[in-house]
Amino acid sequence: MILLPRLLHGQGTSISSSYLKVPLSARASALGDGTVADANQLSSWALNPANLFAGSRRSVTISHAQWVQDIQSEFLGLQLPFSQGTFGMAVSTSAIPGIEVREKPGPAIGTFTARFATFQVGYATEPILNLSAGLTARYLYQKLYIDDVAGYAFDAGVLYRTPIAGLEIAASVTNLGSLTAFRTERSELPSFARTGATYRFEIDDFAARLSVASAVGLQHSETHFSGSVEGVYRGSLAIRIGYQTGFESRGLSTGLGVAYEFLTFDYGYLPFSYGFGGAHILSLGIGF
Repeated sequence: MILLPRLLHGQGTSISSSYLKVPLSARASALGDGTVADANQLSSWALNPANLFAGSRRSVTISHAQWVQDIQSEFLGLQLPFSQGTFGMAVSTSAIPGIEVREKPGPAIGTFTARFATFQVGYATEPILNLSAGLTARYLYQKLYIDDVAGYAFDAGVLYRTPIAGLEIAASVTNLGSLTAFRTERSELPSFARTGATYRFEIDDFAARLSVASAVGLQHSETHFSGSVEGVYRGSLAIRIGYQTGFESRGLSTGLGVAYEFLTFDYGYLPFSYGFGGAHILSLGIGF
């Protein structure tokens, strides 16, 4: 009763919609959600819809997140480029099992699982050379015991590839929308305005990406700053580290990735303080 609300408050001000802040991509979580400017990366779609814009490569991503307190999330995303832009579609689910039910003080009469689901579609295009823009529409559903609610959210963003080789800058707004009320109480979505930059360079067989980003809450006083480094050897082995400010129970994140032909495997780890352990995120990508 004491620890769980403390943890959820550390992730956001609205407990019933905090699941929208649980990272579902191993790569993005390992980089501390700093990849607001991350062109052609399905893994960073949630931070900026403009990142969805891709060339000719189509891809599918499957992710599993084992969060703290037995919270689990699943994600399935699809990226389909075509002549006029890139279309994206994804579905995700989250579950918090073992919540006890009581009608009076004493032993629990049973347990239930809180469930959250999201279905989203997105589109990104390049209206001007080196400038991509994207939009995401999301349907939200939540069920707590015998009550359920539904809602909607929108994301929008832009990304600019600057004349400086390897430098990208970007901005986005995420989770603009609303949910119907749980009986008489309405929940606010964790909406953010984000800005970020990424610098990429290569030295012999090594490629590196340095990213910084900020996120400012639009409906609540919450600010986060992120920084991350990703090193890739011959395009096949990646090591990642990131850091985020503004969270009471977490900051550092790490991970790695392995790519072989059309397959990529990514792992992200987020350690928590206060004895909560750590979160593990696994992602499998298939390019075709």
